[in-house]
Amino acid sequence: MALLILLAACGAPEPPSAPAGSSPAPAPTAAPPTPTALPRGGNLTVRLAADIPELRPWHPRTRGEEQVISLLYSGLMRLDDTLAPQPDLATDWTASADGRVITFTLRNDATWHDGRPVTADDVVFTLDAVRALAPETALIAGLQRVAEVAAPTANTVVVRLDERYAPIFSLLALPVLPRHILEGRNLATFNLWDAPIGSGPFRLEQREPGVAITLAAHQAFYRGAPLLDRVAFVVAPNARVAMSALQDGRLLLAELPWSEGRAIAEAAPMLQTGAYAENGYYFLAFNLRPNRVFSDARLREALALAIDLPRIVQEATDGQGIIIGSSAAPGAWADLTPPPASTVDLDRANALLDEAGWRLPPDGAVRQKDDAPLTAQLFVRADDPRRVRAAELIAGAAEQIGMDIVVQPADFATVIRSKYAPPYDFDLLLGSWINGVADPNFGDYMFYDPDDFALFHSSQINQGVADARPALNFVGFSDPVYDNQAGAARQLYDLTERVQAIRRAQERVALLRPYLFLWADRLPVACSPRIQTLDGPVNLSTPNYLWNIERWYVIDER
Repeated sequence: MALLILLAACGAPEPPSAPAGSSPAPAPTAAPPTPTALPRGGNLTVRLAADIPELRPWHPRTRGEEQVISLLYSGLMRLDDTLAPQPDLATDWTASADGRVITFTLRNDATWHDGRPVTADDVVFTLDAVRALAPETALIAGLQRVAEVAAPTANTVVVRLDERYAPIFSLLALPVLPRHILEGRNLATFNLWDAPIGSGPFRLEQREPGVAITLAAHQAFYRGAPLLDRVAFVVAPNARVAMSALQDGRLLLAELPWSEGRAIAEAAPMLQTGAYAENGYYFLAFNLRPNRVFSDARLREALALAIDLPRIVQEATDGQGIIIGSSAAPGAWADLTPPPASTVDLDRANALLDEAGWRLPPDGAVRQKDDAPLTAQLFVRADDPRRVRAAELIAGAAEQIGMDIVVQPADFATVIRSKYAPPYDFDLLLGSWINGVADPNFGDYMFYDPDDFALFHSSQINQGVADARPALNFVGFSDPVYDNQAGAARQLYDLTERVQAIRRAQERVALLRPYLFLWADRLPVACSPRIQTLDGPVNLSTPNYLWNIERWYVIDER
């Protein structure tokens, strides 16, 4: 078209001269420059560690399933590359003064993969249908805070909450489902592979069970048609086979187990490599109850000062662990408390123990107080060599300050699990949390929120025999300042204000040490240098590196 316009301009006759005494004709306006053509095309091949026999967009159970869902479906909100919630099918939102009524305005250019428009009725249908499922996951339990959903117009959704609740914006990254396809279906049993219609940047083209899932570009996608022609998720359970496929170009992108991080960097130096933190972490928990030795904050601080945390993480994880300073996902918008670079200060540790009345006898190696030795038991899962090694290193560090820590490797089902429940019979516990919202056994990032209210707020301490709640504050941590800030962080909808409250809450946890945070596992990612984006190199340091997938393309090797 630009060429035809140019040819027409070249062949046009000269305009006649203006008559004498008339105003001169305006100068011709220069034609706008021809926009540079976008680098469209290419097929992206991605490793799928396991097949996905059933598709339930609200319940991803593996990393591959989470990624496939993110390409097929859109939500009212979505998480960006820092895991912060941003409008997606919504263009914006407003909240009532009490925060209990949130009104979302929907974009008017979103369509389903079958061409029909996405409307507010689809959002209402989705939220009602998912909330009606059994609340077996944190996502569905969180959505129970929604008291009512209404669609007063075709592009307006009103969500009424039972109380002000900031994490709702992450939960509303819930994939919106097509009412015209799924109404009348039982979502508890229906496999959406039988009707895989979404509104995301890619649509299902072909599925070969056990082999591959091929998605084609959704040309009507509202943020712009994807530059890629298709994305093929190839089932490759064996990590070493996947590495070989990366090297010879059969795969262009792959995530691998944490144990393969060093091997992939050595085996494939020509690849772009990165890593992000698993959504879960390891910690040393202190029993803070009055009859326990570590109820004295000085002892907790003394032990922390005796531990060379970088060395422990390096040795226990063979360099694959990421040292953490809080419960927030490393690199996320709420990762506000950096881990200590160096943690050892034996002089200060010894002074704290002296101050607390625990003193070394003249000829002894273990401190005493009122003729009782400073001895504690550290429970750890016996089936995890990394945890056992970390526990042993912690016990060795404690010896330097006259603290006798006895490592107790034990079976999880029969021993360790019981320590998380009354009567909380432990001094120290080396444990871990998986922060999955969609499934308790998988640390998904699709609905990530940094809220740690359940772990540390005093209201989450078990209140006795009649308290049947799954209370997660098993260490018995109680601090009014933390309670105030964590409560505020749950109610502040402005992200800047919420950051400040989360920062202050994290500072209290770091100061009073109900946990000594240890590490999160590093999950390696590798991609071919042929993969490019309009935004620069692919950011492989975030779990949401596919967040701008519609702007990816593959360079032709020719």
